Amino acid sequence: MSGLSPVELIQAALAAATSDPGGPGLPWALGWATVELDRAERELTADLRLPADAFTLATDSLLLGARCRVARAAIGGDVALAILEPATEGQLAGMLARFGEGPVAIWFVTEDAASVSGPGAFPGPFGPERPVPTASSPALRWFLIGPAAGTIPP
Repeated sequence: MSGLSPVELIQAALAAATSDPGGPGLPWALGWATVELDRAERELTADLRLPADAFTLATDSLLLGARCRVARAAIGGDVALAILEPATEGQLAGMLARFGEGPVAIWFVTEDAASVSGPGAFPGPFGPERPVPTASSPALRWFLIGPAAGTIPP
């Protein structure tokens, strides 16, 4: 991990995603990779000054091979935070081995629900998700989620 705090790493990942001209819009959520969900939840809850019960279990991300816990509106009052722990020897496990703990995924809401459903879409913590190719960072995966995710109250 770099010398940056978790808050600084989160801010840098969101800034990079929103400044990328190929980005699909504003981020709905950011994913934080960890090797231990409980510890990461305690640390991120303290670092972000969230309520003790902010994180709840969420659907696994099949694309990342991750177990997930989500805190709605955890970052800046409008971006959710998903804590991701490897559930398989998939993408997330490889990213952790290569880059360490920290931001690894960003989810963007699309108004085109058809672009997220059907072949190529997989279950994720915010509903069906589809990968979006990006050249901005090999350590940060982008996903599209449907408009229903954007209507879930924090």
